[in-house]
Amino acid sequence: MKLKKLLFVFCLLSLTLSGCAGATLGNESPLTREDQAEIVRLTLERALIDQEVPDYQLIKDKKNIVLSMANIDVSLIPTLPGINLIPLTREEIQAKANNEGDFLYLEFIEIEAESDAKATVSLSNTWAVAEDSETAYLSGGGFTIEYTKNADGWLSEVVAVWMS
Repeated sequence: MKLKKLLFVFCLLSLTLSGCAGATLGNESPLTREDQAEIVRLTLERALIDQEVPDYQLIKDKKNIVLSMANIDVSLIPTLPGINLIPLTREEIQAKANNEGDFLYLEFIEIEAESDAKATVSLSNTWAVAEDSETAYLSGGGFTIEYTKNADGWLSEVVAVWMS
């Protein structure tokens, strides 16, 4: 029971800290809306189509992926072939876990545009843990990608990968 409470506190702390991250897409961003959407699409393709997000293999339903709306505008969510992205708030994610059981979901932790030609994106693959769950997860993780725009489009480089 003590481990369950500790895990719950850790999950709350993780959600709180990720909500404080520097998501800067929107009207104040130096990127156009088209570039913002392109960067989001490229990141999700690397995570899901190329299966580069840590612990991708642990995602139960790879055709229906929950995407947290914590740091991203729903209008930026792309259509990916064969994948249904399900945008949910953190509250809806928790309710889903409580009703259906624990699952992994994606969340943009940071989307920061340095200029109209350089951006950094961090995406996590995080467990939504039901309030009555007794499982302590040592999996999940994420990556950070730096994007640079040239005449041919956006180039990307994974600059950090982490595992939980």
